[in-house]
Amino acid sequence: MKRLLIGLALLLAGREATAQGQGYQLSGDQVVVDARRHWQNWGFRPGTVELTPQGQVRARYWRKNVNAVADIAEYLRLNVPVGLGKKKPEEITLADALQAGSNPGQVAAVLDGDLNTYWEPGPLPAEVDPATQWWLVVDLGRLVFAQKIALKFVGEELGDPFLLFDVLVSDGTRPARVRGAAAPEYRSVLKTLQRNKSQRVFEIDLTREDPSVAGEGLRFVQVVVTGSDLDRGREVAQDEYEALPVGERGAVEYYKRLSGGREVEVRQAVYARLAPERRGSIRYFRRERPRLAELEVWSQGDELLIGTFQRLGTVALPGGEDANLRSFVDGDLVTDSNLIIGKVVQGAEPERSLVFDLGSTFWVDAQRMAYGRGLYRSSFADYRLDFSDGTLAADGSIKWTRAVDRKQVQQNGVRFDGNSFAPLKARFFRLQYTLSSGGAQVANLAEIQLYGEGYQPQVELESDLIRLGGSRNLLSIGWEADTPPGTQVLLQTRTGDDLEEELHYFKKDGTQVSEAEYKKLLSIFRGEITTREVEGRSWSDWSEPYAGPAGSPISSPSPRELLKLRATLRSSDPLATATLSQVRLRFADPVAQGLVGELDPVQLQSLGQPQTFSLFIRPRFAGGDLGFDQLLVRVPADMSLEFGGLYAEAGVAGEGLERLALAGVELIPSGADSLRLAFPLIGPKSGVEVLRLDFRSALYSTGAVVEAALQRRSGGGGQWQRVDPGDALAGVQSNSLTLVGVIQHKEVIADLQVKPALFTPNGDGINDRVEFEFAVVLVGDASPAQIEIRDLSGRLVRRLASAGQQAGTGRRRISWDGRDQQDHPAPAGIYLAHLRLDTQTEGAGLASPGRTRRIALAY
Repeated sequence: MKRLLIGLALLLAGREATAQGQGYQLSGDQVVVDARRHWQNWGFRPGTVELTPQGQVRARYWRKNVNAVADIAEYLRLNVPVGLGKKKPEEITLADALQAGSNPGQVAAVLDGDLNTYWEPGPLPAEVDPATQWWLVVDLGRLVFAQKIALKFVGEELGDPFLLFDVLVSDGTRPARVRGAAAPEYRSVLKTLQRNKSQRVFEIDLTREDPSVAGEGLRFVQVVVTGSDLDRGREVAQDEYEALPVGERGAVEYYKRLSGGREVEVRQAVYARLAPERRGSIRYFRRERPRLAELEVWSQGDELLIGTFQRLGTVALPGGEDANLRSFVDGDLVTDSNLIIGKVVQGAEPERSLVFDLGSTFWVDAQRMAYGRGLYRSSFADYRLDFSDGTLAADGSIKWTRAVDRKQVQQNGVRFDGNSFAPLKARFFRLQYTLSSGGAQVANLAEIQLYGEGYQPQVELESDLIRLGGSRNLLSIGWEADTPPGTQVLLQTRTGDDLEEELHYFKKDGTQVSEAEYKKLLSIFRGEITTREVEGRSWSDWSEPYAGPAGSPISSPSPRELLKLRATLRSSDPLATATLSQVRLRFADPVAQGLVGELDPVQLQSLGQPQTFSLFIRPRFAGGDLGFDQLLVRVPADMSLEFGGLYAEAGVAGEGLERLALAGVELIPSGADSLRLAFPLIGPKSGVEVLRLDFRSALYSTGAVVEAALQRRSGGGGQWQRVDPGDALAGVQSNSLTLVGVIQHKEVIADLQVKPALFTPNGDGINDRVEFEFAVVLVGDASPAQIEIRDLSGRLVRRLASAGQQAGTGRRRISWDGRDQQDHPAPAGIYLAHLRLDTQTEGAGLASPGRTRRIALAY
């Protein structure tokens, strides 16, 4: 079968890395995952996990108060600006975000966090205005809500600060009243008016710019140098001047001495012709070295929504108008969309919702919105913010928690809006607003953002396809992890033997398209068609999470040739995360390619009543399989097993199966809830098609799983291979290893037996005690039993309790030796024994937990 993969939204778990290789190592009889290169080949939602150099994996920490210049290129790759033309995301570098009128190749140095690297504008003729060439522009790659901008100049030994300069910012929108404007509109946030020779750090507080968001929404930062001393940066002594590199030597000023001691500057040639007594001072200058070391833009934090689609999340407007939903999370204010909030109707319409699946789970405590830059920019009249971690309500719908309920008058000209609230765990987010009557009104929403702080509450990683090198009996899985309080690691498996092929269609430029779109392309525009192997339809579902890191038996179907692993890291504490270091899965050669079993019967009409069962096991052998010579069967602890017989059923030509009792069967001592049998080896050439075990047991609850496994004791490694439920024998229809009680009488005490009905406690060793044997069924708690012995007048003679504080379901025994509460012999006669169970049955639909029997005492 061939299946089509369309777009990033169907990539396997959003493959974070493209490293070649595989996400595991086969080491002897183990699958080992313990290196960074392994985790890089696992699938996970982009940006949700961190891989340490030591080969560990943990949830990502989402930060508050971050320097937005640190990851510009990554954000440009998420949403490639139109200005970059046809560049592919992987071709984009930091240089694509930078512009400068002078020395553009140095601009990246102001973003590298190193105060010893810098941008220095090139030399400039004195008659040229510095502002025309000495400028730089940084595109932050997305809209950020900035709280502070910092400029840091190099130390005195390395250079000078700018003499005069301006800092301007833009949110990326064009001037509203200038048609066809290509450049964004800037506004000044700092303008120096005094000559600066010494201040080397400037911090611009933006928190007062817009109180609703405690900052300024911006995408571009521009620095313009408006004044410079050029070749007269700093006066130095002659010897210092002569020691300077030639490129740093500035002007030399010559002065003529006038009467009265005054001096006037003259040209060097004039100075040379002056008489010695008329020669004044000579002043030496080092050239100005205007060097900006760092530009920092401190923003609200790591924004969550901008990566929604890369994490395979979605944005939906159920029943709403046609809007470019991607524009709300692309970090670009130019790509706004109008949401209709009012219509010409008779009455108000219902609420409408913009619903986000974030593609992963986060802690969220703040929200920001930006509106478009039209002539009549409008905000929402009112709105509500709801969040959900994915928990479902009783009707199956998502259960929401309201964080914000804003009621306000719709305003024109609003740029930004925001809210803060107590941290919430969120996988889903809903912006809900009301459609009101009163004419066509719109809210031209351009961007919506979410912020939070802490390690993600839950992340998942899925291994690549693990090839075991043949059919293998999967034994156990264990892992090493650091799990601080409030955190946990869950490991799951799924297995299979078959693979299917997935096709990917590409245009010549590398763009992935659907098969239908590919077929419409002219041949010159068609690119390659690639294939990828994926799990087939017969693969198992994911197992339940395994219990313990020290080693848990594999519950996925086995033996199998192929395997996948899934790791889930959870935390209830934003400041803590589980760290997974290693996964090890043990396997062995199988005793058979497959072992399927079923029980007969599986439905029981009464509980607590012993009866005979048959377990049928059909092995599927290949030529090199080990075979088996031991069988282990286990039931829940409240049940017991009594061996009835072990048989081999072999094919007889024209007669179907013939049942033969196995010779040499040895019953190996084990607990009451298990049977372990040894017998002659059964292998590929034994001719045995079905193994049958007969046993007696009783069911005490509504259901119980019978576990069975086979092993080869000698020469086979001693590893048990699980029997999976399935069709073992044509004449048996259960296909199940689970016993089910069909409850007709909801009573918690069953099969009460009193032996003997007449007892004689005279010390002769014959019938000296009366035994009450009964079954406790259907209760799952600690439920002690007691018996009250009363005479026919109702007087209490003796109160008896379960020996050994027995509790829960199963068979119990209580005996009476014929003595009363004071340990005196009770008189001969007829007594009533009332058995009751101390359990809570109210609301459970169970009958009164008591039974009464008549007994006779004689001497």
